[in-house]
Amino acid sequence: MTVPPARGPSSLLFPSFPCAAGVRPLLRETTLSFVERLASRFGVSAADVIAEFFASGNKKPMPSLTADGEVYFNAEARARFATLSRVPPEHLRRALPAWTRFEPAGRYDTGPAVTFYSAGSISPTGTACTRCTAARTGRSDPARLYMAAHRRLCVRHQMWLPGTQDVPDQNSGRSQLSLAQLPETVQALGRHTALLRRREHAADAYTVAQAIIATWWDAARPEETTWARRLDSLARANPAAELWSRAARDAVTYPDTVTLAGLLASPFWQHQVLADTGRHRPHVPADTPSFIRELALRLGRPWLAGVLADSDSGPLTAWLQACWRSRAGERERTVSMWRVAPAYRTPASSGCNPDRPSRTAGTADEAEADADGDTAQGFARGLALARTFAAKHGHLCIPYRHEKDGFQLGLWLSNQRATGPQLPPERSRALSDLDPWWNPPWSTLWQRIYLRARRLPGSGVTPEQGFPGTSENLGTWLYQQCQNYDSLHPQQRKLLTQIGITAETACRARPRRRNIAEARDQGLDHARSYWKQHQHLCASAADTHDGFPIGQWLSNLRVRARRGRLDPAVALQLDAMDPWWAPPWSSDWQRTCYTVRNLVGSGHTVAPENAFTAFDDELGQWLYTQCVTYPGLAVEQRQQLAAVGLTEQAAATARPDPATDSPSLETGLHYAHSYAALHGDLNTSPSDRHQGFPIGTWLSRQRRQANLHTSKFTSPYPADPLLTAIDPWWNPPWNAHWQINHRAARKLVEDGLDLLPEQGFPGTPDWTGQWLYTQCVGHPHLHPGQQQKLAQLGITAADARTARPRRVTQQASFDIGLDHARSYAARHGHLAVPTSESHDGYQLGRWLADKRKRATNGRLPRNRADALNAIDPWWNPPWGLPWQTAYHTVKAENHGRTLNTAAGFPGLPPDATRWLLTQCINYDDLHPGQQQLLTHLGITSKDAHAARPQQETRRRPRAGANRPRPTTVSSSIDGGLPYARSYAHAHDGLGTAHYDTEHNGFPLGWWLYEQRKRANAHVRRTGQPWPHEHALAALDPWWNPPWRISWQHSYTGLRSALTEDQHPSTSQRRWLTTQHTNWHTLHPDQRTLLTAASLNPTNEHPPGTHPK
Repeated sequence: MTVPPARGPSSLLFPSFPCAAGVRPLLRETTLSFVERLASRFGVSAADVIAEFFASGNKKPMPSLTADGEVYFNAEARARFATLSRVPPEHLRRALPAWTRFEPAGRYDTGPAVTFYSAGSISPTGTACTRCTAARTGRSDPARLYMAAHRRLCVRHQMWLPGTQDVPDQNSGRSQLSLAQLPETVQALGRHTALLRRREHAADAYTVAQAIIATWWDAARPEETTWARRLDSLARANPAAELWSRAARDAVTYPDTVTLAGLLASPFWQHQVLADTGRHRPHVPADTPSFIRELALRLGRPWLAGVLADSDSGPLTAWLQACWRSRAGERERTVSMWRVAPAYRTPASSGCNPDRPSRTAGTADEAEADADGDTAQGFARGLALARTFAAKHGHLCIPYRHEKDGFQLGLWLSNQRATGPQLPPERSRALSDLDPWWNPPWSTLWQRIYLRARRLPGSGVTPEQGFPGTSENLGTWLYQQCQNYDSLHPQQRKLLTQIGITAETACRARPRRRNIAEARDQGLDHARSYWKQHQHLCASAADTHDGFPIGQWLSNLRVRARRGRLDPAVALQLDAMDPWWAPPWSSDWQRTCYTVRNLVGSGHTVAPENAFTAFDDELGQWLYTQCVTYPGLAVEQRQQLAAVGLTEQAAATARPDPATDSPSLETGLHYAHSYAALHGDLNTSPSDRHQGFPIGTWLSRQRRQANLHTSKFTSPYPADPLLTAIDPWWNPPWNAHWQINHRAARKLVEDGLDLLPEQGFPGTPDWTGQWLYTQCVGHPHLHPGQQQKLAQLGITAADARTARPRRVTQQASFDIGLDHARSYAARHGHLAVPTSESHDGYQLGRWLADKRKRATNGRLPRNRADALNAIDPWWNPPWGLPWQTAYHTVKAENHGRTLNTAAGFPGLPPDATRWLLTQCINYDDLHPGQQQLLTHLGITSKDAHAARPQQETRRRPRAGANRPRPTTVSSSIDGGLPYARSYAHAHDGLGTAHYDTEHNGFPLGWWLYEQRKRANAHVRRTGQPWPHEHALAALDPWWNPPWRISWQHSYTGLRSALTEDQHPSTSQRRWLTTQHTNWHTLHPDQRTLLTAASLNPTNEHPPGTHPK
């Protein structure tokens, strides 16, 4: 068909406009503003210009295109734009700050691309002075510039220039305010400029000061009259302007903002904040009196110091705390003191009408409905639970792990405290209404103990009398506060004053006197109760009884008893309950002995000869340890063991349990002695077991612990002397490889082989004999322990000097390998042995790989090749070992059954089915030897051509998709390529093959999906084309397009319908309309395909689409 010539994109919207001469960018202008001014010369919008020239290959950015944002172009789009505007690219780069700042990436790799950023993601912008813009451009089109705070004022025309977000109508000239009657605002610009030159952080300080001033403005305090006067003057100078905007507020408060910024940026006053607070974090501005007085003095508002003194939230308090935390900016690894919390960043169109409710006004109920979203809902739920807790307990000093109704209330409050003064004001006020000290600058534990002291009955505490009427812990805590009174936070001292502890009384405080008799009687009562329940007093130090620390109390008494300082009356009462409550041995031993006694009393039998099987593993190991150490026990200990049936005669018959999960040292030593008696040393491998005991694992653990102990301490490892007595080299300093070879040689000696160094170590394996010869050659340089171990094998220094190298003839070596090959073939029926496989300890796989390599290079003697051929004719196949291995695997899984090729080999595992289907598909390309082997399986040429996948394929879910995939079909390129060729020939390509498409019983759609996935992954990983790309591209150039494959399906279906003179369906006509609507967002190749089929927008009614 004839394809009409395509017109260039510029001819669609701008067919007759001569040029864009006269539109020049302003200095610091936003790119979007320049596009808008250029589009106005053509009589269109900026969205139309971007869509026509720069949105190719991208989604249209117009829905999110707002005037306060910015657009970024890539290099190709910038070149097109420069051509349209007829402005040299260098001029655009110098004038437009965002021109080359960012390189957007389009949907496709090539072509122009554009992206849009909202106002929150770019630098501040503002409206340019309309008079200055008209003088420079000769037109009244508005412009927007990147505008710092000190550029918000046009000195020439004395106009306040609002920010782009400050006014709702960017085309209204009334948004710029005249400052003719506000000379102090114009004069403040000079101070602002000088401040920027003098102070490093002046710009950041101005941002913080602006947030602070905004909160004061919203508070609408009656003492504030200066701003009201300026607002009236601004209204008189701008009778037609809208004053209820953020721009008016910034203009009115500009002089005070500059003054406050100068104070915040002053290093002197930053360090004065540190001097006022000392080492305490400021809680309220009143904690920095010098700074607050200076602030009120500079602003000319003496009343401000008293108003701000007790404010525990807001940007000013946040700045004071950040200044203290960062040590005036000298501590870098902290949050910057110039950061303004999102809750205090002045939003767009912030009102300044003093009659309307301020954004900080509100109640606790308003805080619960603060904003929609999960965060607001979570805060509302936490606030409700906090209100319930405060109503019950009177405070919000909740422990960190406290939960209520499944809600982690303690963690939630901790997160609110971490936010601190940067918390939104309505939320901070809601929590302060519940508890003014919900977020103290000290720990909440201190606050909870203080509240306990505040709830004491009576008029208060009396420090000079030793805090009578308080508990021991509380009285001790109060005395510590008196001792450290001068180092407390000022607000802590203020709270202590409320309970009667002032600076004077703290100096006269006396420690709380403990009632020793009362504490003794309390401890004895709990000891009696514990003894009645457990029948002993050997509690561990961490044990408690009814909330009383009985374990620690008894431990303290044991210490006093050993030192001879225990009250005899207390000792007498404890002895009456348990004679061994303070034994001369470990209380853990006594507690375990009592446990065994109770078990024996309940029917357990002590059977040392049966490894104490009636007890659990831990107690069994303890009992065996007592048997081993029985002679060293005290007489009283032996008497207690005899009472449970463990006498000296019974202990001599004790046997350890080899199946223990946590063997004791005595158990391990028992088997170590036995192993060394059998082998002569403790050279074990980690997998060795001796008499059922994992001796190798146990010794490996002992070596690791010994090495770790040596690296940390200078004292010897406790078990080292005991193991050294068995084998001095149980933990050798040489490597493990030497130990492995020594074990192999030791096993030969244990089997009765004489090593005979002078004869070249006959009868030893090649690698063992060579290792032994290497040790003989380097015998003088070996470690003394290595020489000793070689002597145990019968190799002395004299023998080493006479050693000869291990000499084994090639024929003898070949005969050994051939014997193992015969044995392997007799067991498995073939010699397709993987390289890493061993047979009876012989590395048969490596030996056969060496013979295959020699045979391939023509270096294997004929008689040796014949010997291997006699065992397996295909021991060295020309098609590679993996195919041969897979063949024998399938043969073993078939078990001699007849294969049903037409039904897809039912009854076989999926892997075997896929492999057989692949062989049948590629049968004609196989080697004759491979075809012969398949014949042994019952697959002839006729069967191979009749092979089909199973009609009812087993399916399993595929991760990441809801559609199943076949399990018995091969996804290899060779397995599906013949079906792809047949399908492409029948359907003129692969574009109509959907995921569920099958061709001749083969799941072609799923197979194509797998190939696309592999091709894309290969390109991402290597950056190179997929090796099989050409095979599929020859069938269909667009088999794997850069767009969604569903688009290709729709296009191919519509094209096929038109080719066959069929009327397109409703869905196809709707799809074509969508392509015409989004023509500029299509890939260039998509447009080429549509144009080639006469489906481009210039054809109003393509063939077959005329309405009836």
